[in-house]
Amino acid sequence: MDYLIAPALFQNKFCRLPGIGTLAVITSTAETDFVNSHINAPLPSIIFSASQKDENIFNEFTALSELIKKDLEQKGSVTLKGVGDFVKNEEGIIGFIPQQLNKRLMPPVAAQRIIRQNVKHTMLVGDKETTNTTMAEYFVEEEQLTTDRWWIWAIVLGVIGIGILVLYISENGFNLFGNAIGF
Repeated sequence: MDYLIAPALFQNKFCRLPGIGTLAVITSTAETDFVNSHINAPLPSIIFSASQKDENIFNEFTALSELIKKDLEQKGSVTLKGVGDFVKNEEGIIGFIPQQLNKRLMPPVAAQRIIRQNVKHTMLVGDKETTNTTMAEYFVEEEQLTTDRWWIWAIVLGVIGIGILVLYISENGFNLFGNAIGF
């Protein structure tokens, strides 16, 4: 029976088993791992949703579903190769344990970021088509010719201060208090 259910499940991405429930294949998205420089493959997983008691559905798996329910009553579990295990607990509720996919079948892919600075390509900006070099020139601010010349002003102010000091000393001598009276 598993040789009929597994191919139908993986080809159609779902398989309805009347009286038991529905199996569905859900594929996760690929995940990037920048630390190890690779991309992990998307992994499919099988989920099970139990059948409602009032569902009376008939399809190509009705006979197989009856066999699975009979085996569940007798053994308590049924294994579908490549899919997983159906189990029945003490309350009579059917559960499903999916078989994990071997990760060696879907190895990660090596990925390396490449940033090409000097490659010209077209891009759409609003409703206009332009190039990346044109946009780079648009956003580059004009360099202002602000060279650091603060030291020139410091020298000029220092020369003026020394000039004033020399003029003071030449007129008054080396008198720190100027024309102060009483000293």
